Amino acid sequence: MKKNLITTLVFVFISALFVSTAAAQFPIKIPKISKPKSEKPTPNDPTETPTGKTSPAKSVQSKKIYEYEKPPTVPKLLKSSIYIQAKVDKQYWKTPKLNVSSWVPTIEFSVYVDRDTEGFEYTAEYLNPDGTLWFVEPLRTGSYAADRTIKLSSEYLTTRAMLNTKSTNLTGIYGVKINDKSRGKTIFEGKFKVGKFQSEFQKGKSEFDFFVEHDWMMPIGFVGFHHSALTADYGGFGVIASLWMKGEIDSNELEAKVFFAGKQIASTKDTGSLGGVNGYVERQSAQGVFVKNQYFWKLWNFEFFNLRIANGDDFHRTSYPNATYADENPGEYIVKIFHKNIEIRELKFTVGSDGRMVDNFSSQVFIPNYSIIVPVKILPTTEKWVQTAWKTEAFFGSPLSGFVAP
Repeated sequence: MKKNLITTLVFVFISALFVSTAAAQFPIKIPKISKPKSEKPTPNDPTETPTGKTSPAKSVQSKKIYEYEKPPTVPKLLKSSIYIQAKVDKQYWKTPKLNVSSWVPTIEFSVYVDRDTEGFEYTAEYLNPDGTLWFVEPLRTGSYAADRTIKLSSEYLTTRAMLNTKSTNLTGIYGVKINDKSRGKTIFEGKFKVGKFQSEFQKGKSEFDFFVEHDWMMPIGFVGFHHSALTADYGGFGVIASLWMKGEIDSNELEAKVFFAGKQIASTKDTGSLGGVNGYVERQSAQGVFVKNQYFWKLWNFEFFNLRIANGDDFHRTSYPNATYADENPGEYIVKIFHKNIEIRELKFTVGSDGRMVDNFSSQVFIPNYSIIVPVKILPTTEKWVQTAWKTEAFFGSPLSGFVAP
């Protein structure tokens, strides 16, 4: 009797749960999972269009275009994350009694890897302009990040020791190697250019701030989407366009707009965001913020609420009534950036007939999670930058094959 009662209660609970779940799903019209792929939608089956209106469904994807990307067990360097900076000291160890500025390089970068991977012993090897060895430093290993990366960076104590024994007051083109000691190989070799300037706080004839030149980044942009939840069960990701600007800019003065088929389809004013999921990334000299529009570079991320990647139907489309789904609308998309209502940047990306963003360059530097590299057109602004730097200095002396700045 007791066993029959328990069986009855379980049946009633499961039945109630099924009815409750069905009732909750009905108002938002989640597509039926059991619908055969070959079955064509009826004229009364609405789906959103780029204008936000409804029309007979023609291009809604039932198949995942972007599958979950499993990180490798062997770390892969993210070349776009390499950041070399000049760490400046007010003293020079060769002339300790004089006010002579000097510097040593520091480095940071990320590797993409499975969280259970072991063995993270890395070193950075620096070379003088004549190719001779300057010094080698062990790198500090950071924690595992949400984007499935681990950051490696210079140790503070090592940097301090090098300033006291190895620093220089000379500028020029220096070399760098990144060595994976755990696996016995060099994973990167490059060059970086160091310059100097005087800020308003430096008055002595031998007092300078040193900086690593990053103007090569200016015409290189990225397009991707929020990927941390990219599994077989999700879709509807907001598209993010990222590009570099030089100097300090107020985010309230910026707006990004997207155009498709001759019409504006999205703007960061439409509940979009500046900064994006990864926040800001900066490349700067110590005193660069005090010199207007000089020696200070910031990667801006513009995330669009109304431009998304559907990646199938496993999300609530009614939450985005005015969205355009790029993977369901092949063609060219144009992103324009405005500062104080004046256009200052423009980039384009193309979605192919397979629903994927066309990728021409990213394989040369490895960018995970389906982000792509795109050329950025820089319209005349108050920014001062070396417009040919990308030709030879991009990615620290490894420019992209086939890349041409607009």
